[in-house]
Amino acid sequence: MNRIQRLPDEVVDQIKAGEVVERPASVVKELVENAVDAEARSVRVEIDAGGKSRIRVRDDGHGMSREDAAAALERHATSKLRVVEDLQRIETHGFRGEALPSIASVSDLVLTTREDGDGAGTEVHVRHGQRIHVRDAGHPRGTTVEVNDLFGAVPARRKFLRADATEGSHVAEALTLLALGRPGVRFTLISSGRTVFDAPPADGLEARLYQLFGGSFLDGLVPVDGTLDWVRVQGFTSRPDRPGGSRPNVRLFVNGRAVRDRALMKAISEAYRAAGAGNHAPETFLFVDVPPHMVDVNVHPAKTEVRFAEARAVWVASERAVAEALSRGGRKPAPAAVLSTGERVERVAEAVQTYLTNAAAPAEWTSSEPQVLEAPPYAVLGQHRDTYIVATDGEELILIDQHTAHERIRFEALLDRAERRTAESQRLLLPVVAEVPPALRELMRTHSETLSILGYEVEPFGGDAIRIAAVPALLGPADPGAALLALLRDVAEREDADWSVAGARDRLAATLACHSAVRAGQRLAADTMTAIARDLPKTAHPNQCPHGRPTIVRIPQDELSRWFGRTGWRRR
Repeated sequence: MNRIQRLPDEVVDQIKAGEVVERPASVVKELVENAVDAEARSVRVEIDAGGKSRIRVRDDGHGMSREDAAAALERHATSKLRVVEDLQRIETHGFRGEALPSIASVSDLVLTTREDGDGAGTEVHVRHGQRIHVRDAGHPRGTTVEVNDLFGAVPARRKFLRADATEGSHVAEALTLLALGRPGVRFTLISSGRTVFDAPPADGLEARLYQLFGGSFLDGLVPVDGTLDWVRVQGFTSRPDRPGGSRPNVRLFVNGRAVRDRALMKAISEAYRAAGAGNHAPETFLFVDVPPHMVDVNVHPAKTEVRFAEARAVWVASERAVAEALSRGGRKPAPAAVLSTGERVERVAEAVQTYLTNAAAPAEWTSSEPQVLEAPPYAVLGQHRDTYIVATDGEELILIDQHTAHERIRFEALLDRAERRTAESQRLLLPVVAEVPPALRELMRTHSETLSILGYEVEPFGGDAIRIAAVPALLGPADPGAALLALLRDVAEREDADWSVAGARDRLAATLACHSAVRAGQRLAADTMTAIARDLPKTAHPNQCPHGRPTIVRIPQDELSRWFGRTGWRRR
Protein backbone atom coordinates (compact mmCIF):
# COMPACT_ATOMS: atom_id res chain seq x y z
CA MET A 1 0.00 0.00 0.00
CA ASN A 2 1.30 3.44 -0.90
CA ARG A 3 1.89 5.53 2.18
CA ILE A 4 1.84 8.88 0.39
CA GLN A 5 -1.38 9.82 -1.36
CA ARG A 6 -2.69 12.94 -3.02
CA LEU A 7 -5.07 14.83 -0.74
CA PRO A 8 -8.72 15.09 -1.84
CA ASP A 9 -9.77 18.53 -3.09
CA GLU A 10 -12.02 19.14 -0.08
CA VAL A 11 -9.10 18.56 2.30
CA VAL A 12 -6.88 20.89 0.27
CA ASP A 13 -9.62 23.53 0.44
CA GLN A 14 -9.83 23.17 4.23
CA ILE A 15 -6.06 23.59 4.55
CA LYS A 16 -6.11 26.67 2.33
CA ALA A 17 -9.01 28.07 4.34
CA GLY A 18 -6.97 27.67 7.51
CA GLU A 19 -4.27 29.90 6.01
CA VAL A 20 -6.61 32.61 4.74
CA VAL A 21 -9.76 32.50 6.87
CA GLU A 22 -8.93 32.91 10.53
CA ARG A 23 -12.11 34.67 11.71
CA PRO A 24 -14.98 36.77 10.28
CA ALA A 25 -12.66 39.78 9.97
CA SER A 26 -10.48 37.75 7.59
CA VAL A 27 -13.49 37.11 5.37
CA VAL A 28 -14.45 40.79 5.35
CA LYS A 29 -10.88 41.79 4.53
CA GLU A 30 -10.63 39.44 1.55
CA LEU A 31 -14.05 40.31 0.13
CA VAL A 32 -13.58 44.06 0.51
CA GLU A 33 -10.12 43.86 -1.05
CA ASN A 34 -11.74 42.17 -4.06
CA ALA A 35 -14.28 45.00 -4.19
CA VAL A 36 -11.56 47.66 -4.11
CA ASP A 37 -9.61 45.84 -6.83
CA ALA A 38 -12.84 45.89 -8.91
CA GLU A 39 -12.68 49.70 -8.73
CA ALA A 40 -15.71 50.01 -6.47
CA ARG A 41 -16.60 53.52 -5.31
CA SER A 42 -18.89 52.26 -2.55
CA VAL A 43 -18.60 49.16 -0.35
CA ARG A 44 -21.28 48.18 2.17
CA VAL A 45 -20.57 45.49 4.78
CA GLU A 46 -23.31 43.95 6.91
CA ILE A 47 -22.66 41.40 9.67
CA ASP A 48 -24.75 39.50 12.20
CA ALA A 49 -23.39 37.88 15.38
CA GLY A 50 -20.02 39.49 14.79
CA GLY A 51 -19.93 37.90 11.34
CA LYS A 52 -20.27 34.35 12.59
CA SER A 53 -23.81 33.86 11.29
CA ARG A 54 -23.79 36.24 8.30
CA ILE A 55 -21.46 38.51 6.33
CA ARG A 56 -22.71 40.44 3.33
CA VAL A 57 -20.40 42.60 1.20
CA ARG A 58 -21.90 44.62 -1.63
CA ASP A 59 -19.94 46.83 -4.05
CA ASP A 60 -20.58 48.91 -7.14
CA GLY A 61 -17.43 47.77 -8.96
CA HIS A 62 -17.23 46.52 -12.52
CA GLY A 63 -18.83 43.16 -11.73
CA MET A 64 -18.27 39.84 -13.49
CA SER A 65 -19.59 37.93 -16.45
CA ARG A 66 -21.23 34.52 -15.93
CA GLU A 67 -18.02 32.71 -16.93
CA ASP A 68 -15.84 34.81 -14.62
CA ALA A 69 -18.26 34.44 -11.71
CA ALA A 70 -18.15 30.66 -11.97
CA ALA A 71 -14.37 30.63 -12.38
CA ALA A 72 -13.87 32.93 -9.39
CA LEU A 73 -14.85 30.07 -7.07
CA GLU A 74 -12.14 27.81 -8.46
CA ARG A 75 -8.79 27.52 -6.69
CA HIS A 76 -6.01 29.82 -7.94
CA ALA A 77 -8.29 31.53 -10.43
CA THR A 78 -7.58 35.28 -10.61
CA SER A 79 -7.77 38.21 -13.01
CA LYS A 80 -4.71 39.90 -11.50
CA LEU A 81 -1.83 37.69 -12.66
CA ARG A 82 -0.94 36.28 -16.05
CA VAL A 83 2.77 35.39 -15.98
CA VAL A 84 5.31 34.79 -13.24
CA GLU A 85 6.86 38.23 -13.81
CA ASP A 86 3.60 39.80 -12.61
CA LEU A 87 4.51 38.69 -9.08
CA GLN A 88 7.33 41.26 -9.15
CA ARG A 89 5.01 44.23 -9.71
CA ILE A 90 1.80 43.60 -7.79
CA GLU A 91 -0.31 46.70 -7.28
CA THR A 92 -3.64 45.07 -6.38
CA HIS A 93 -4.79 43.89 -2.95
CA GLY A 94 -5.57 40.36 -4.12
CA PHE A 95 -3.64 38.20 -6.54
CA ARG A 96 -3.42 34.64 -5.20
CA GLY A 97 -6.87 33.41 -6.27
CA GLU A 98 -7.40 31.65 -2.94
CA ALA A 99 -9.83 33.81 -0.97
CA LEU A 100 -13.23 33.00 -2.50
CA PRO A 101 -12.77 29.21 -2.77
CA SER A 102 -11.25 29.11 0.72
CA ILE A 103 -14.19 31.01 2.20
CA ALA A 104 -16.68 28.87 0.26
CA SER A 105 -15.09 25.69 1.63
CA VAL A 106 -16.00 26.63 5.23
CA SER A 107 -19.33 28.40 4.75
CA ASP A 108 -22.52 28.68 2.73
CA LEU A 109 -21.59 31.29 0.10
CA VAL A 110 -23.71 33.02 -2.49
CA LEU A 111 -22.06 35.32 -5.05
CA THR A 112 -24.31 37.53 -7.17
CA THR A 113 -22.83 39.84 -9.80
CA ARG A 114 -23.40 41.69 -13.06
CA GLU A 115 -21.09 43.64 -15.33
CA ASP A 116 -22.05 46.44 -17.71
CA GLY A 117 -23.56 45.17 -20.94
CA ASP A 118 -25.01 41.94 -19.50
CA GLY A 119 -28.77 41.65 -19.68
CA ALA A 120 -28.93 39.61 -16.48
CA GLY A 121 -26.75 39.02 -13.49
CA THR A 122 -25.33 35.70 -12.29
CA GLU A 123 -25.77 33.89 -8.99
CA VAL A 124 -23.28 31.22 -7.89
CA HIS A 125 -24.11 29.19 -4.78
CA VAL A 126 -21.45 27.06 -3.09
CA ARG A 127 -22.01 25.23 0.20
CA HIS A 128 -18.94 23.92 2.05
CA GLY A 129 -16.99 23.59 -1.17
CA GLN A 130 -19.76 21.93 -3.18
CA ARG A 131 -21.35 23.95 -6.00
CA ILE A 132 -25.14 24.05 -5.69
CA HIS A 133 -26.04 26.05 -8.78
CA VAL A 134 -25.09 28.76 -11.27
CA ARG A 135 -28.11 30.68 -12.55
CA ASP A 136 -29.42 34.03 -13.75
CA ALA A 137 -30.26 36.62 -11.13
CA GLY A 138 -31.26 40.25 -10.97
CA HIS A 139 -28.47 42.53 -9.73
CA PRO A 140 -27.20 46.04 -10.43
CA ARG A 141 -23.68 46.62 -11.75
CA GLY A 142 -21.24 45.27 -9.18
CA THR A 143 -20.99 42.26 -6.89
CA THR A 144 -22.60 41.01 -3.68
CA VAL A 145 -21.10 38.14 -1.68
CA GLU A 146 -23.09 36.70 1.21
CA VAL A 147 -21.35 34.30 3.59
CA ASN A 148 -23.57 32.39 6.00
CA ASP A 149 -22.79 30.01 8.86
CA LEU A 150 -19.02 30.54 8.84
CA PHE A 151 -17.24 27.37 10.05
CA GLY A 152 -20.67 25.72 10.49
CA ALA A 153 -19.37 22.44 9.12
CA VAL A 154 -16.06 22.81 10.94
CA PRO A 155 -17.02 23.01 14.64
CA ALA A 156 -13.40 22.57 15.72
CA ARG A 157 -12.64 25.90 14.02
CA ARG A 158 -15.81 27.65 15.14
CA LYS A 159 -15.20 27.02 18.84
CA PHE A 160 -12.09 29.20 18.68
CA LEU A 161 -14.10 32.27 17.70
CA ARG A 162 -14.73 34.76 20.46
CA ALA A 163 -17.81 36.66 21.64
CA ASP A 164 -19.93 38.43 19.03
CA ALA A 165 -18.83 41.89 20.20
CA THR A 166 -15.15 40.95 20.04
CA GLU A 167 -15.44 39.43 16.58
CA GLY A 168 -17.41 42.48 15.52
CA SER A 169 -14.61 44.75 16.76
CA HIS A 170 -12.11 42.82 14.63
CA VAL A 171 -14.36 43.28 11.61
CA ALA A 172 -14.61 47.01 12.31
CA GLU A 173 -10.83 47.31 12.62
CA ALA A 174 -10.28 45.39 9.36
CA LEU A 175 -12.69 47.69 7.51
CA THR A 176 -11.17 50.75 9.18
CA LEU A 177 -7.75 49.80 7.81
CA LEU A 178 -9.18 49.39 4.32
CA ALA A 179 -10.99 52.73 4.60
CA LEU A 180 -7.76 54.44 5.65
CA GLY A 181 -5.93 52.94 2.70
CA ARG A 182 -8.60 54.06 0.23
CA PRO A 183 -9.98 57.48 1.31
CA GLY A 184 -11.70 57.98 -2.06
CA VAL A 185 -14.05 55.00 -1.54
CA ARG A 186 -17.22 55.02 0.57
CA PHE A 187 -17.23 52.36 3.30
CA THR A 188 -20.25 51.45 5.42
CA LEU A 189 -20.42 48.90 8.24
CA ILE A 190 -23.73 47.64 9.63
CA SER A 191 -23.64 45.29 12.63
CA SER A 192 -26.87 43.53 13.62
CA GLY A 193 -28.87 46.33 12.04
CA ARG A 194 -26.88 49.17 13.67
CA THR A 195 -24.65 51.48 11.69
CA VAL A 196 -21.13 51.26 13.15
CA PHE A 197 -19.77 53.81 10.69
CA ASP A 198 -20.55 55.31 7.31
CA ALA A 199 -17.56 57.05 5.74
CA PRO A 200 -18.28 58.79 2.43
CA PRO A 201 -15.44 59.43 -0.03
CA ALA A 202 -12.89 61.75 1.62
CA ASP A 203 -10.32 64.16 0.26
CA GLY A 204 -7.23 62.46 1.64
CA LEU A 205 -6.10 60.77 4.84
CA GLU A 206 -6.69 63.72 7.17
CA ALA A 207 -10.34 63.97 6.19
CA ARG A 208 -10.72 60.19 6.54
CA LEU A 209 -9.23 60.25 10.04
CA TYR A 210 -11.67 63.00 10.97
CA GLN A 211 -14.58 60.86 9.69
CA LEU A 212 -13.56 57.74 11.57
CA PHE A 213 -12.05 59.08 14.79
CA GLY A 214 -13.29 62.63 15.25
CA GLY A 215 -11.76 66.08 15.47
CA SER A 216 -10.42 65.81 19.02
CA PHE A 217 -8.46 62.70 18.06
CA LEU A 218 -7.02 64.43 15.02
CA ASP A 219 -5.94 67.41 17.16
CA GLY A 220 -3.54 65.12 19.03
CA LEU A 221 -1.70 64.07 15.86
CA VAL A 222 1.11 65.63 13.85
CA PRO A 223 1.57 65.06 10.12
CA VAL A 224 4.41 62.85 8.87
CA ASP A 225 5.83 63.57 5.43
CA GLY A 226 9.28 62.63 4.17
CA THR A 227 11.12 61.23 1.16
CA LEU A 228 14.43 59.41 1.00
CA ASP A 229 15.58 58.18 -2.41
CA TRP A 230 12.80 55.90 -3.67
CA VAL A 231 10.90 55.71 -0.33
CA ARG A 232 8.00 58.08 0.44
CA VAL A 233 6.66 58.15 4.01
CA GLN A 234 3.43 59.94 4.94
CA GLY A 235 0.82 59.79 7.65
CA PHE A 236 0.13 61.03 11.15
CA THR A 237 1.48 60.20 14.60
CA SER A 238 0.53 61.29 18.10
CA ARG A 239 2.11 64.33 19.71
CA PRO A 240 4.54 63.28 22.45
CA ASP A 241 3.17 65.96 24.79
CA ARG A 242 -0.34 64.52 24.63
CA PRO A 243 -1.58 61.68 26.88
CA GLY A 244 -1.16 58.30 25.21
CA GLY A 245 -2.56 54.85 25.71
CA SER A 246 -1.02 52.04 27.71
CA ARG A 247 0.69 50.57 24.64
CA PRO A 248 1.38 51.60 21.04
CA ASN A 249 -1.43 51.49 18.49
CA VAL A 250 0.27 51.58 15.11
CA ARG A 251 -1.33 51.08 11.70
CA LEU A 252 1.20 50.46 8.95
CA PHE A 253 0.55 50.56 5.21
CA VAL A 254 2.87 49.66 2.34
CA ASN A 255 1.65 50.83 -1.07
CA GLY A 256 -1.83 51.19 0.42
CA ARG A 257 -1.87 47.65 1.89
CA ALA A 258 -2.23 47.28 5.66
CA VAL A 259 0.69 45.20 6.95
CA ARG A 260 2.51 44.15 10.10
CA ASP A 261 6.24 44.84 10.20
CA ARG A 262 8.42 44.70 13.30
CA ALA A 263 11.22 46.73 11.71
CA LEU A 264 8.89 49.63 10.93
CA MET A 265 7.48 49.45 14.46
CA LYS A 266 11.03 49.68 15.75
CA ALA A 267 11.73 52.67 13.51
CA ILE A 268 8.77 54.51 15.05
CA SER A 269 9.82 53.70 18.61
CA GLU A 270 13.37 54.86 17.84
CA ALA A 271 12.02 58.17 16.55
CA TYR A 272 10.12 58.72 19.81
CA ARG A 273 13.15 57.74 21.86
CA ALA A 274 15.31 60.23 19.98
CA ALA A 275 12.67 62.92 20.61
CA GLY A 276 12.90 62.27 24.36
CA ALA A 277 9.54 60.49 24.48
CA GLY A 278 10.64 56.89 24.74
CA ASN A 279 7.87 56.02 27.22
CA HIS A 280 5.12 57.44 25.01
CA ALA A 281 2.82 54.80 23.48
CA PRO A 282 2.18 56.33 20.06
CA GLU A 283 -0.96 56.32 17.95
CA THR A 284 0.48 56.17 14.44
CA PHE A 285 -0.84 55.89 10.89
CA LEU A 286 2.19 55.40 8.64
CA PHE A 287 1.99 55.01 4.87
CA VAL A 288 5.15 53.82 3.13
CA ASP A 289 5.18 53.93 -0.66
CA VAL A 290 7.91 52.18 -2.65
CA PRO A 291 8.20 50.99 -6.25
CA PRO A 292 6.29 47.69 -6.61
CA HIS A 293 9.42 45.79 -7.64
CA MET A 294 11.13 46.82 -4.36
CA VAL A 295 8.68 44.96 -2.14
CA ASP A 296 7.57 41.32 -2.04
CA VAL A 297 3.95 40.97 -0.92
CA ASN A 298 3.84 37.23 -1.63
CA VAL A 299 5.18 36.30 1.81
CA HIS A 300 2.09 34.98 3.58
CA PRO A 301 -1.35 33.84 2.35
CA ALA A 302 -3.05 36.53 4.44
CA LYS A 303 -0.90 39.17 2.65
CA THR A 304 -0.24 41.05 5.89
CA GLU A 305 3.54 40.63 5.75
CA VAL A 306 5.97 42.07 3.24
CA ARG A 307 9.68 41.84 2.50
CA PHE A 308 11.64 44.84 1.22
CA ALA A 309 14.46 44.56 -1.29
CA GLU A 310 16.40 47.16 0.72
CA ALA A 311 14.93 47.06 4.21
CA ARG A 312 17.52 49.42 5.68
CA ALA A 313 16.51 52.24 3.33
CA VAL A 314 12.85 51.87 4.32
CA TRP A 315 13.79 51.80 8.02
CA VAL A 316 15.90 54.96 7.80
CA ALA A 317 13.28 56.83 5.75
CA SER A 318 10.52 55.93 8.22
CA GLU A 319 12.52 56.74 11.35
CA ARG A 320 13.68 60.05 9.91
CA ALA A 321 10.21 61.11 8.74
CA VAL A 322 8.62 60.38 12.14
CA ALA A 323 11.49 62.06 14.02
CA GLU A 324 11.15 65.21 11.91
CA ALA A 325 7.39 65.23 12.49
CA LEU A 326 7.91 65.04 16.26
CA SER A 327 10.44 67.87 16.17
CA ARG A 328 7.83 70.06 14.45
CA GLY A 329 4.88 68.82 16.41
CA GLY A 330 5.07 70.73 19.66
CA ARG A 331 6.92 70.69 22.91
CA LYS A 332 9.33 67.85 23.48
CA PRO A 333 9.21 66.17 26.88
CA ALA A 334 12.36 66.84 28.86
CA PRO A 335 14.68 63.81 28.73
CA ALA A 336 14.86 62.02 32.06
CA ALA A 337 18.65 62.36 32.05
CA VAL A 338 18.51 66.14 32.61
CA LEU A 339 16.50 65.81 35.81
CA SER A 340 18.24 65.90 39.13
CA THR A 341 17.97 62.98 41.51
CA GLY A 342 15.64 64.99 43.72
CA GLU A 343 13.35 65.79 40.78
CA ARG A 344 13.22 62.15 39.72
CA VAL A 345 12.33 61.10 43.26
CA GLU A 346 9.58 63.73 43.37
CA ARG A 347 8.12 62.50 40.08
CA VAL A 348 8.17 58.89 41.22
CA ALA A 349 6.55 59.95 44.47
CA GLU A 350 3.77 61.68 42.55
CA ALA A 351 3.16 58.57 40.47
CA VAL A 352 3.08 56.37 43.56
CA GLN A 353 0.75 58.73 45.39
CA THR A 354 -2.19 57.36 43.43
CA TYR A 355 -1.49 53.91 44.81
CA LEU A 356 -1.09 55.12 48.37
CA THR A 357 -4.28 57.17 48.15
CA ASN A 358 -6.57 54.75 46.36
CA ALA A 359 -5.24 51.26 47.00
CA ALA A 360 -6.41 49.41 50.00
CA ALA A 361 -6.09 45.78 50.93
CA PRO A 362 -8.83 43.83 49.16
CA ALA A 363 -12.00 43.55 51.16
CA GLU A 364 -12.97 40.08 52.29
CA TRP A 365 -12.58 37.86 49.27
CA THR A 366 -15.33 35.32 48.91
CA SER A 367 -14.99 32.24 46.77
CA SER A 368 -16.72 28.88 46.55
CA GLU A 369 -13.28 27.32 46.97
CA PRO A 370 -11.22 29.52 49.30
CA GLN A 371 -7.55 29.36 48.41
CA VAL A 372 -6.19 32.12 50.62
CA LEU A 373 -2.52 31.57 51.25
CA GLU A 374 -1.65 31.33 54.90
CA ALA A 375 1.82 32.83 54.98
CA PRO A 376 3.86 34.84 57.42
CA PRO A 377 4.31 38.51 56.57
CA TYR A 378 7.10 39.40 54.17
CA ALA A 379 9.87 41.75 55.23
CA VAL A 380 10.84 43.96 52.26
CA LEU A 381 14.58 44.17 51.70
CA GLY A 382 14.65 46.38 48.63
CA GLN A 383 13.95 46.70 44.92
CA HIS A 384 15.86 45.16 42.01
CA ARG A 385 16.02 47.03 38.67
CA ASP A 386 12.93 49.04 39.66
CA THR A 387 10.88 45.98 38.73
CA TYR A 388 11.16 43.31 41.43
CA ILE A 389 10.52 43.62 45.15
CA VAL A 390 13.09 41.66 47.15
CA ALA A 391 11.67 40.29 50.40
CA THR A 392 11.96 37.44 52.88
CA ASP A 393 9.59 35.53 55.11
CA GLY A 394 12.40 34.73 57.53
CA GLU A 395 13.25 31.45 55.83
CA GLU A 396 13.18 31.96 52.05
CA LEU A 397 14.30 34.75 49.75
CA ILE A 398 11.29 36.05 47.81
CA LEU A 399 11.18 37.95 44.52
CA ILE A 400 7.89 39.70 43.69
CA ASP A 401 7.11 41.12 40.25
CA GLN A 402 5.73 44.48 41.35
CA HIS A 403 3.44 44.96 38.33
CA THR A 404 1.83 41.50 38.17
CA ALA A 405 1.51 41.35 41.96
CA HIS A 406 -0.18 44.74 42.16
CA GLU A 407 -2.36 43.72 39.21
CA ARG A 408 -3.51 40.60 41.10
CA ILE A 409 -4.29 42.64 44.22
CA ARG A 410 -6.32 45.21 42.34
CA PHE A 411 -8.10 42.61 40.22
CA GLU A 412 -9.46 40.74 43.21
CA ALA A 413 -10.43 43.99 44.94
CA LEU A 414 -12.32 45.05 41.79
CA LEU A 415 -14.15 41.72 41.57
CA ASP A 416 -15.11 41.83 45.22
CA ARG A 417 -16.53 45.33 44.88
CA ALA A 418 -18.25 44.39 41.62
CA GLU A 419 -19.95 41.45 43.35
CA ARG A 420 -21.22 43.79 46.06
CA ARG A 421 -21.95 46.63 43.60
CA THR A 422 -19.73 48.95 45.63
CA ALA A 423 -17.18 50.00 43.01
CA GLU A 424 -15.31 53.16 43.99
CA SER A 425 -15.85 55.94 41.47
CA GLN A 426 -14.25 59.35 41.13
CA ARG A 427 -16.58 61.98 39.66
CA LEU A 428 -14.93 64.33 37.21
CA LEU A 429 -15.15 68.06 37.84
CA LEU A 430 -15.94 68.49 34.15
CA PRO A 431 -17.30 65.51 32.19
CA VAL A 432 -15.08 64.40 29.30
CA VAL A 433 -16.40 63.83 25.78
CA ALA A 434 -14.50 61.23 23.74
CA GLU A 435 -14.88 59.90 20.21
CA VAL A 436 -15.04 56.09 20.06
CA PRO A 437 -13.18 54.61 17.04
CA PRO A 438 -15.11 52.17 14.84
CA ALA A 439 -13.38 49.03 16.13
CA LEU A 440 -14.48 49.78 19.71
CA ARG A 441 -18.07 50.96 19.23
CA GLU A 442 -19.70 47.55 19.45
CA LEU A 443 -17.59 46.68 22.52
CA MET A 444 -18.55 49.97 24.14
CA ARG A 445 -22.23 49.26 23.63
CA THR A 446 -22.01 45.62 24.70
CA HIS A 447 -19.98 46.25 27.86
CA SER A 448 -21.64 49.46 29.06
CA GLU A 449 -23.30 47.75 32.03
CA THR A 450 -20.08 46.00 33.07
CA LEU A 451 -18.17 49.27 32.89
CA SER A 452 -20.77 50.79 35.19
CA ILE A 453 -20.30 47.96 37.66
CA LEU A 454 -16.55 48.63 37.68
CA GLY A 455 -16.97 52.35 38.44
CA TYR A 456 -17.47 54.11 35.11
CA GLU A 457 -20.34 56.49 34.42
CA VAL A 458 -20.60 56.73 30.65
CA GLU A 459 -23.46 57.73 28.36
CA PRO A 460 -23.91 58.29 24.61
CA PHE A 461 -23.33 61.89 23.56
CA GLY A 462 -24.51 61.99 19.96
CA GLY A 463 -22.99 60.35 16.92
CA ASP A 464 -20.00 58.25 17.88
CA ALA A 465 -19.13 60.25 21.01
CA ILE A 466 -19.53 59.32 24.65
CA ARG A 467 -19.67 61.46 27.78
CA ILE A 468 -17.63 60.25 30.76
CA ALA A 469 -18.83 61.66 34.09
CA ALA A 470 -17.04 59.32 36.51
CA VAL A 471 -14.17 56.82 36.39
CA PRO A 472 -12.91 54.06 38.69
CA ALA A 473 -11.09 55.73 41.58
CA LEU A 474 -7.97 53.63 41.15
CA LEU A 475 -7.26 55.14 37.73
CA GLY A 476 -5.95 58.30 39.38
CA PRO A 477 -5.06 61.25 37.13
CA ALA A 478 -5.00 59.34 33.82
CA ASP A 479 -6.79 60.95 30.87
CA PRO A 480 -10.33 59.48 31.20
CA GLY A 481 -11.08 59.18 27.48
CA ALA A 482 -7.72 57.72 26.51
CA ALA A 483 -7.77 55.34 29.48
CA LEU A 484 -11.23 53.98 28.61
CA LEU A 485 -10.40 53.48 24.94
CA ALA A 486 -7.11 51.80 25.84
CA LEU A 487 -9.04 49.51 28.20
CA LEU A 488 -11.48 48.46 25.47
CA ARG A 489 -8.72 48.09 22.87
CA ASP A 490 -6.75 45.82 25.18
CA VAL A 491 -9.77 43.58 25.72
CA ALA A 492 -10.44 43.43 21.97
CA GLU A 493 -6.87 42.62 20.95
CA ARG A 494 -5.99 39.96 23.50
CA GLU A 495 -6.71 36.43 22.38
CA ASP A 496 -8.12 33.73 24.66
CA ALA A 497 -4.64 32.34 25.30
CA ASP A 498 -3.68 35.66 26.90
CA TRP A 499 -6.08 35.23 29.81
CA SER A 500 -6.40 33.02 32.84
CA VAL A 501 -9.88 34.43 33.58
CA ALA A 502 -13.09 34.10 31.60
CA GLY A 503 -16.13 36.28 31.03
CA ALA A 504 -16.47 39.92 29.97
CA ARG A 505 -16.63 41.30 33.51
CA ASP A 506 -13.52 39.51 34.73
CA ARG A 507 -11.53 40.39 31.60
CA LEU A 508 -12.49 44.05 31.84
CA ALA A 509 -11.60 44.02 35.53
CA ALA A 510 -8.27 42.35 34.77
CA THR A 511 -7.47 44.94 32.11
CA LEU A 512 -8.46 47.80 34.41
CA ALA A 513 -6.25 46.34 37.14
CA CYS A 514 -3.37 46.02 34.68
CA HIS A 515 -3.68 49.60 33.43
CA SER A 516 -3.81 51.05 36.94
CA ALA A 517 -1.10 48.92 38.56
CA VAL A 518 2.43 50.16 39.19
CA ARG A 519 4.64 49.55 36.19
CA ALA A 520 7.81 47.55 35.68
CA GLY A 521 10.70 49.99 35.76
CA GLN A 522 8.96 52.31 38.24
CA ARG A 523 10.89 53.10 41.39
CA LEU A 524 8.73 52.53 44.46
CA ALA A 525 8.80 53.99 47.93
CA ALA A 526 9.39 51.57 50.79
CA ASP A 527 5.82 51.79 52.11
CA THR A 528 4.43 51.04 48.64
CA MET A 529 6.57 47.91 48.34
CA THR A 530 5.54 46.89 51.85
CA ALA A 531 1.85 47.29 50.96
CA ILE A 532 2.20 45.08 47.87
CA ALA A 533 4.18 42.44 49.75
CA ARG A 534 1.60 42.53 52.57
CA ASP A 535 -1.51 42.31 50.36
CA LEU A 536 -0.39 39.71 47.80
CA PRO A 537 -0.55 36.69 50.16
CA LYS A 538 -4.09 37.71 51.14
CA THR A 539 -5.43 37.21 47.61
CA ALA A 540 -7.17 34.04 46.52
CA HIS A 541 -4.66 33.30 43.77
CA PRO A 542 -1.39 34.98 44.75
CA ASN A 543 0.92 33.13 42.38
CA GLN A 544 -0.20 34.59 39.05
CA CYS A 545 -1.80 37.68 37.56
CA PRO A 546 -5.14 37.51 35.65
CA HIS A 547 -3.21 37.07 32.40
CA GLY A 548 -1.45 34.01 33.75
CA ARG A 549 2.00 35.51 34.38
CA PRO A 550 3.80 34.62 37.64
CA THR A 551 3.81 37.13 40.48
CA ILE A 552 6.28 35.57 42.88
CA VAL A 553 9.38 33.37 42.94
CA ARG A 554 10.72 31.74 46.09
CA ILE A 555 14.37 30.80 46.59
CA PRO A 556 14.64 28.23 49.41
CA GLN A 557 17.24 28.69 52.10
CA ASP A 558 18.89 25.36 51.24
CA GLU A 559 19.39 26.45 47.64
CA LEU A 560 21.00 29.70 48.72
CA SER A 561 23.27 27.77 51.05
CA ARG A 562 24.36 25.49 48.20
CA TRP A 563 25.18 28.51 46.05
CA PHE A 564 27.61 29.74 48.70
CA GLY A 565 28.94 26.36 49.73
CA ARG A 566 27.28 26.55 53.15
CA THR A 567 25.53 23.19 53.04
CA GLY A 568 26.31 22.55 56.70
CA TRP A 569 25.04 25.96 57.84
CA ARG A 570 21.73 26.22 59.67
CA ARG A 571 20.05 29.34 60.97
CA ARG A 572 19.83 29.30 64.75
